[in-house]
Amino acid sequence: MPIHKVGYRGWDGKKTPQWNRWWIITETGFRIAFQSTWVRRILLVCWLPVLYWGLGLFLIEQAVENRVFRPATLNVADVESAGELVDEVAEEFRQEFSREMIEEVIEELDMLPATDALAEAIRSNDENHIRHSIWSWLLMTFFRYPQGIAIVFLLGFVVPGLISQDVRSRAFLLYFSKPIGRIEYILGKMFIPIAFLLLITTVPALFLYMFGVTLSPDLSVLKSTWDIPLRILAASLFVIIPVCSIAMMLSSVTQESRFATFAWFAVWALGHAAWFAVVITQAIRLNEEPFESIVQNDPVVARFSIVSLYNNLSNVQSWIFGFQPFQEVWPSAFALVAITIISLMVLYRGVSAPVNV
Repeated sequence: MPIHKVGYRGWDGKKTPQWNRWWIITETGFRIAFQSTWVRRILLVCWLPVLYWGLGLFLIEQAVENRVFRPATLNVADVESAGELVDEVAEEFRQEFSREMIEEVIEELDMLPATDALAEAIRSNDENHIRHSIWSWLLMTFFRYPQGIAIVFLLGFVVPGLISQDVRSRAFLLYFSKPIGRIEYILGKMFIPIAFLLLITTVPALFLYMFGVTLSPDLSVLKSTWDIPLRILAASLFVIIPVCSIAMMLSSVTQESRFATFAWFAVWALGHAAWFAVVITQAIRLNEEPFESIVQNDPVVARFSIVSLYNNLSNVQSWIFGFQPFQEVWPSAFALVAITIISLMVLYRGVSAPVNV
């Protein structure tokens, strides 16, 4: 049977705009990665801390609503009866007791960052300043601890095979046989981990902020906390771009995804282990305990924190949320920018190398 009309044929389907081609790669890659049971489990675990931090916001708003942070205003001359005097004294005592209890809790959390600034804000008796400081501190610790650790494991499952498998299977020949350039390919692949990180950092942090606004007695809280969503977006940017660049770079320099996975975890573990070795050395040399005082106050430890990717991210987050001046964190910010630029250059070269062969 003869075959007719062999050759190029017209396309009657819907054409994708040129500027939107990279999104097809992102959408397909995200859908494939989301099919993994482990990825879905990690996403679920990443949202569990929202319950604890949400409880913290609830307790703070209850304290603000009950005037715990307001200064005592007892005036005996304004009290008309003994019963009212007893009620006023009891209320003042309750406020002072609650304030002292909160300050004691903060003192017990001295191993966490910026607790001194937090305690100073509480002693200011300015409810708007106290609310802003506590909300910022809670969101900073949310980024630093549960989500910071979750980022490592989530990208360790999602990213290593994104480019290495294409190189090993020669799938890049299929990509570049289409009207897709290298920049579009890199953007499409890069936004796969970016989308996952947005789901576990930016989205839950904004959810916590809106939850706090909902708990507040009136919308005047927006006036004192309007900048917090902007700080959340800035903190997300300084986290997502560097870590995605490093992960994608590691995936592009090898054909074996298991090597990229090992290198990814090694970057975090070895860097933080090197910094912690400096902490132990300084603690032994100065004969000082606990380690928290060394970590927070020793200039040598602060200078060597640049070797840890985790510490660089944490330092920049502290600056973004207003707990450290830029003069103290600029080496970490510079290191993150330099790491991002170098990683993107290596990534572009790694994507271009198979095509140039």
